Amino acid sequence: MNIQFNDKEKKIISCIEEITGITPSIVKQQELEKEQHVEPYYIKEILLISSSFHFFQLEEEGRLSFLLQEYTASYGRKSLPKITHVESKEDCINLLMNQPFDLVIIFDKINDIDSYILGKQIKTITDIPIVLLGNSITELMKVEEINTENIFNKIVTWNGDGKIILTIIQLIEDTVNIHKDQQLANHGRYVLLIEDSIQYYSSYLLLLYDEIHGFLQSMLSDSLSEEQLVLRLSTRPVLLHVQDFDAAEQLYHTNKKRIIGIITDNNLDRGGNKTSRVGEKIAQFIESDKLNIPILIQSSEPHKGNLPEGLQLRFVSKKEPTLALIIKDFINECLGPREIVLKDSNQKEIFRIRNMNDLENAVLSVNDSILTSAIDQHIFSRWLRVRGEADLADKIQSIETEIHKADELRKQLIDVLEQYKYAQTQSSVTPFDRTSLPSHLEINRIGNGALGGKARGLSFLAKLVSKYISDDMFPNLRISIPRTLVISTDIFDAFLKQNSLPSDELFVLPDERIALKFMSANLPATVLGDLRTFIHNTRKPLVVRSSGVLEDSLLQSFAGIYDSILLPNESWETDFRFQDVCNAVKYVYASTFFEKARTYIKSTPKNIGDEKMAVIIQEVIGQKHETFFYPAISGVAKSFNYYPSGGCKQEEGIVYLALGLGKAIVDGGSTFGFCPESPTIPLFGTPKNFMRYAQRKFYALNLKSVYRIVERNEETSYSILGIDDARRHGILDKIASTYVRQDDSLYPGIYEGGSLVIDFGPITQYDAIPLAKALKLLLRISEMTLGYPVEIEFALNLSMTDSEKSELVILQIRSMVPPGRTSDIVIGDFNEDTDLCYSENALGNGIFDTIQDIVYVKPSFDMSNSPQVVGQVRSFNLKLMGEKKPYILIGPGRWGSADHWLGIPVIWSDIAGVKVIIETPFKERAIDPSQGSHFFHDLISSQVGYIITKEDKRNISMKWLESLPFVEEMPDVRHVRLLDPLEVRIDGKQGKAVIRLRKSNK
Repeated sequence: MNIQFNDKEKKIISCIEEITGITPSIVKQQELEKEQHVEPYYIKEILLISSSFHFFQLEEEGRLSFLLQEYTASYGRKSLPKITHVESKEDCINLLMNQPFDLVIIFDKINDIDSYILGKQIKTITDIPIVLLGNSITELMKVEEINTENIFNKIVTWNGDGKIILTIIQLIEDTVNIHKDQQLANHGRYVLLIEDSIQYYSSYLLLLYDEIHGFLQSMLSDSLSEEQLVLRLSTRPVLLHVQDFDAAEQLYHTNKKRIIGIITDNNLDRGGNKTSRVGEKIAQFIESDKLNIPILIQSSEPHKGNLPEGLQLRFVSKKEPTLALIIKDFINECLGPREIVLKDSNQKEIFRIRNMNDLENAVLSVNDSILTSAIDQHIFSRWLRVRGEADLADKIQSIETEIHKADELRKQLIDVLEQYKYAQTQSSVTPFDRTSLPSHLEINRIGNGALGGKARGLSFLAKLVSKYISDDMFPNLRISIPRTLVISTDIFDAFLKQNSLPSDELFVLPDERIALKFMSANLPATVLGDLRTFIHNTRKPLVVRSSGVLEDSLLQSFAGIYDSILLPNESWETDFRFQDVCNAVKYVYASTFFEKARTYIKSTPKNIGDEKMAVIIQEVIGQKHETFFYPAISGVAKSFNYYPSGGCKQEEGIVYLALGLGKAIVDGGSTFGFCPESPTIPLFGTPKNFMRYAQRKFYALNLKSVYRIVERNEETSYSILGIDDARRHGILDKIASTYVRQDDSLYPGIYEGGSLVIDFGPITQYDAIPLAKALKLLLRISEMTLGYPVEIEFALNLSMTDSEKSELVILQIRSMVPPGRTSDIVIGDFNEDTDLCYSENALGNGIFDTIQDIVYVKPSFDMSNSPQVVGQVRSFNLKLMGEKKPYILIGPGRWGSADHWLGIPVIWSDIAGVKVIIETPFKERAIDPSQGSHFFHDLISSQVGYIITKEDKRNISMKWLESLPFVEEMPDVRHVRLLDPLEVRIDGKQGKAVIRLRKSNK
């Protein structure tokens, strides 16, 4: 992997440095790799010269093809080494002259061909490595005596095991790569074999590579990205072999900081003469350098003298019957533990850790005494270090050294491991694994189909955070995504096919009957086991959400069109909780065909058959308070603000916050807004002005709620709590301010003698949590990455102690504006003669000049009656959509608000045929629109104009509207039609709009 930054990434990195003052870790990684990494050297083409009998021995008895496949997988190679076999000298020379090879292996004598002469002839053609492989030690030793010009790079004896070919390949590749690949040179872990006997080193090489191969497989047993695979391979054990003391001495002094073990004969050549006690001389080097390198000295002669004290030094006779076992034990001690075995006080095995999932599961499940014992012995950090996870090992070692209380240990370890796992996945959505416990910050999937829009957004967020954002950027704030399981669209298809859905009658049934049909159907059996395992391992509240393939697309958002189910998930009965989740999944499937989905899709170029539903199951973000569950803060952040105020610019974005669950925001209730670029600048005017509309109630999940999903959706699980409840729960310190009447001022924090106001003052004014900075960063780099404005939904859990971090959890991301929406529109000045209305607070961009129909709320309307108005508006909408006639909708207050005192609480499907909405003042009360709501997002993505008017001469004339003949009238709403279309112009850049009358309409 060699990371090269493009212009976009350079801008993102510059943005991160500007906002946080910290260089992203990806830059450090890039700088390291740019300086040190090159493509590893691989042997791809091998020419093997042998008799047909010897080749048969290698290929069949030695299982060579199978072994090469296994070798390729273990070392991260893209393709198998290819072996071309020839039996004659002529064929060998001809092939070498006409095609490239990387290695020549001469296997024993071939029809009286002199191997050495053939080797010399090959060297005149090519300088590639040549290896001599033979059965007779005597013959091989004769060749070695005359191999003074190093015609043969290695002379090896054949012991009947085809693994010798793998050993030869790896030995030659490693010899080249430790000089070519700086990553391996600087981070590899070297085992030095010093042996001149062909018989012994051939056996040792085979044995040592077998153990290294097994260790490497354990290192690569985790689910790794390609980048992580490269990193692990660059820290792998490497075997270096030399046959004389001078070469050994040079290798030692060059690589001593990377050497993890030495196996040496005690009698070797030195300067052409046999030298005794060579192994002991190597031990003296180690002692003088004060290095802790294990060394195993083996010799055919008995050891004489004393071994140096303080060294990990052992002596073994080559005549020892268990020599192979001793070598094997020694190399495994040098490599380090492949696995961790945790035992209780009676030495009974409790847990075996083979990979990262096992480690996480052990930390979560073993009892306190076993965990603290493992920590005291530094077992975890040592195991991680030998696997090449140096950074993670350092973090774990710090915990092992500094923390001794079991509960704090467990929490800190889980946090570190979760951060590691999140960075590992790099947005990959991995198959759900029943054998491992679910992990925070991981997206798992059931099925092989599409993930749908919401899940794609989560995957993008995971990649964005793991790639660019590190913990040190926000010292007391952690950024994450929720633990997520995605059931992909192929399961939806299988469900429909298995249950013969949808039938023709489905499209004329009411929602309740559709839900009943889906609830009585069965989920595919292939998903039930995985679902049950997931539910068994979590008792946190869950939300089951739609993730249709059309949701959150650039052109149509479908936001809020499909249903979600909120589940307390608190029962001790797994079967009960499992059934709840199954029913919730089926209900979300059913919502694909509900009336509001069918109505909405008619307003798009799509049809209902184009939608395929994936389902997301997520742990709800929040904390438990009494019998309720909710986050301290929910919010929506937008990188572009269509309603700038207080000196803030449109491109600086806006953030909306609410206490409790995010329903208050998506439904358009009372929220607090601020600009992430300038969080201290008030957008609401004076304290009195803000207090009038400040949040007084909030939504929480009622953990004791009992309901039937088929009858009601997530609404049933909500409870509405008051500010006093939040104060009793102890979460207002960083959320509320105190209004002091005498000063007519708001003071961030809670003080006696004043009124509490939810304005998030401690955060926006005093930066108690760097939320504004974090959201500013997320918005800017998301917009840079995607290339258009974005909207991010999030929730925040406050830390309960000073040692903990608050947690910002990103729930969803979607685009705000489809491409092509930024063309300049000329509005001009207000003209009383031609302009029906004029606004400097408008949403949208474009010219609408085909609208002849207007649906408006009568001026006699009272806001207390707004729920009844919804049905009247819906009726006109269905009729006009059936006639394919776009219309203008006019009425007081905030359209789409869940609070009927703030406006008319329509949902998007109630008005899906509208092209322009005009929001008029209600009794001189101006209410800012809720840009955080699903309603407003659908408005934006459907390219509907939204115009807010003031109570002045530029406001639309209700007198003029009432003078028009009506097509149809209801108690509170009237439909009128003009002779000629109106001309509506909206300038999205300036936030201005005008509606002009044609002459015949005056």
